Amino acid sequence: MSDQTSQQQVQPGRCPDGVCPPFDRIECIVVDKVYDSCFQIENVDRTSEITTGPYGEFETGPFAVGDTVQCMLTPGKEITCREISRTAAGDGFFTITIVATVPVTLINPNNPNETSEKEFTFTKTVTLCCPQGVSPDCSESTLLHCVCVVSEVEADEIEVTCDLQICLVIKCILRVQLLVPSYGFCVPAPCITIPGVCPPLPPEQCF
Repeated sequence: MSDQTSQQQVQPGRCPDGVCPPFDRIECIVVDKVYDSCFQIENVDRTSEITTGPYGEFETGPFAVGDTVQCMLTPGKEITCREISRTAAGDGFFTITIVATVPVTLINPNNPNETSEKEFTFTKTVTLCCPQGVSPDCSESTLLHCVCVVSEVEADEIEVTCDLQICLVIKCILRVQLLVPSYGFCVPAPCITIPGVCPPLPPEQCF
């Protein structure tokens, strides 16, 4: 079998007998490099006001202290974060303080068509390998739990107190050019009706 035929048969995955054939070229690719990452379960309590009445966000009443208000991550939006300070911690590490913003939608318990969009923020300090010029990214964070209750009722507004649980995922990502060994371009194989062995999904970061 020629070397060319052998290289054409190379497929993604493990090499036969643990021995891979030599690559035949070096490619320069553009990728998002993750310098460092971490995650943390955050429990946050926040209070907010919602206008009521004919011209308010929640028009349909009545409301009473203790009423439950459904809360969810605002559709089409994601949890974001912004760096506000950093201090060198040595060996390329920095202690970084961020402000995380969680966009949520509150739903009127009397009328699900009436909603109020809020943004709850909190700060977090972490130590990561995050070179100067690399901004922390929190877009993979998720809202695990959110429940709100009416804590005060006024003539034209209500106060709601919300308990949130967030899986905060912080990554230091930078778009870079990398040199990588290559066997050439990927060529799709013909589709089959009987599935083979599919590799497992990566482990979940939050449970």
